[in-house]
Amino acid sequence: MPMKSTGGPGWRAAIARLKKKVADGAHVQVGFFEGETYPDGTPVAQVASWNEFGTKTAPPRPFMRNTIANNKDKWPALMAAALKASDLDAKKAMAMCGEKMVTQMRDEIVSMDAPANSPLTNLLKDRFPTGDYTKDDFLQAVSDLEAGASAPAGKPLVWSGQLLRSVEYEVKDGSSSD
Repeated sequence: MPMKSTGGPGWRAAIARLKKKVADGAHVQVGFFEGETYPDGTPVAQVASWNEFGTKTAPPRPFMRNTIANNKDKWPALMAAALKASDLDAKKAMAMCGEKMVTQMRDEIVSMDAPANSPLTNLLKDRFPTGDYTKDDFLQAVSDLEAGASAPAGKPLVWSGQLLRSVEYEVKDGSSSD
């Protein structure tokens, strides 16, 4: 017998199960997890934080906060659709939501265009498209910039692709093994 999405007994039971899972600590995490690093060993989560909140020399580019602000009102309907699509399986529904939220964060990274990169960052991105420059390369770029070198404006947050590829989700079931 098909269930109605308007709050029939199956939906009420599913919502009760979901509330219990959430009360027990079940949730979806989206972001950058331990073990993801750049080739030089720098944790991707650290670079994401530098970009999100800025540093002494770089302005904030709040792609995580923007993802939340631009999508949070859509997430309840997303969860409802995921519950329906997963035959009311809360863990599967959370995974479906996690996949969509990863896409939303990646879209935010790609669409961000301000604040613009510094001329030095643009020069480094132009010379080292995969981000694999050395301290000497950096110093040479500084010197070249002072001598008048320039490069086309590059996209903020998009360089080697490591940040974009590293956005992931995890479903935590709230058990003590998390």
